[in-house]
Amino acid sequence: MAADSTPTETPPPPARRSRRWQALVRATWPHWPLAIALAVSGLFNILNGLRVQAITLGTSPTLATLGDSLAVLGRRTQIGLGIGLVLVGIGLLRRLRTAWVFAVLLLAITMGINIIRAQRGLSLLLPALMLLALLAFGRHFRRISTLGNYLISLAGILAILAFGTFGSYLLGQGFRPPIADLTSAFYYTIITLSTVGYGDIVPISHETRLFVTALLIVGVSVFATAIASTLLPALTGELSRIFNPGGRVMESKDHVILVGEGPIARNTALELAGRGIPIVQVVPVDAEPPLPESPVLHGDASDDAILRQAGIARARMVIAARAEDGENAFIALVAKDLNPQVRVLAVASSARSIRLLKLARADLVFAPAAVGSRLLADLVEGGQISQEFRDLLEGQLHRPGG
Repeated sequence: MAADSTPTETPPPPARRSRRWQALVRATWPHWPLAIALAVSGLFNILNGLRVQAITLGTSPTLATLGDSLAVLGRRTQIGLGIGLVLVGIGLLRRLRTAWVFAVLLLAITMGINIIRAQRGLSLLLPALMLLALLAFGRHFRRISTLGNYLISLAGILAILAFGTFGSYLLGQGFRPPIADLTSAFYYTIITLSTVGYGDIVPISHETRLFVTALLIVGVSVFATAIASTLLPALTGELSRIFNPGGRVMESKDHVILVGEGPIARNTALELAGRGIPIVQVVPVDAEPPLPESPVLHGDASDDAILRQAGIARARMVIAARAEDGENAFIALVAKDLNPQVRVLAVASSARSIRLLKLARADLVFAPAAVGSRLLADLVEGGQISQEFRDLLEGQLHRPGG
């Protein structure tokens, strides 16, 4: 019996494995772990508020802490803030800047609640660690999304209202006259956050004065962030259209958005231009575009605003041709999120990155190095290359229109 001639796949060299691992890390770190931590915390608070014991929180001190972190606020408020934590976690998964801001504020509120409750240990340690991690990795969260801004801003406003209302109620004896019901606590929260301060309710103890100070600082920050994240983008867009007409959305239609500045992007731009296919190039701020005479946008292609300005709503395809597979994967995710109908072609540095890019919803994945190596092996074995590419093999570079 003839031996099976099918070649067995050799394990990748260490350098290739390292590149693949680095690409995977870039596509998931640090937003995935932080998003999962926030979302899980919110989920357990929802379950605790609903008094669902399907998951036995008591078997794990850490899970019990997550599920009990907001219990003092009452079941309904705990459920509402739990939903807010889940929404913020989803926003962090998409690297939304607004989600990062409100995650910081919600964790600060959670820590404040536990300090009021005189809770120590994991109840204070877990949110403190997550807060420090968010502050350390803040530069990784820079995406802007209008719908995400509205949802997360609403969650943040509800969170600060709940924090002020129930914090005032819990510390009610530290006010003059004492706050003895939730209606009075809500009233006091509103006049405090609005900075009106009628003076009919006054904090008289050390704890209540510190609480009111924290409420003012965090509350004003929440409302300022909510206004900035929802109103300023629209206002900035209008001002940009007035004072910077060149920054308007590209008028192209049925065009290709080409992201990248390296050799592949450069040669692709030349070929597309030679075939009369309209392109809009997106390159980093400090990079030269592959084809300066064609429309160019300088910025981060993973930013919603940049892709919208490139006309993704009317584009036929997005080509993600950055040098890093992780960046191409994220560009594919953002492009599909903005326009599910657009086709995305992602360039892979190796054949082993194809699966990662397909998981990122790319319609087509092209690995030039793998294709080139296979063609070279065919030539070694005496194979024939299509006539269309023979000029490249012979060193006579075909130039569009030549």
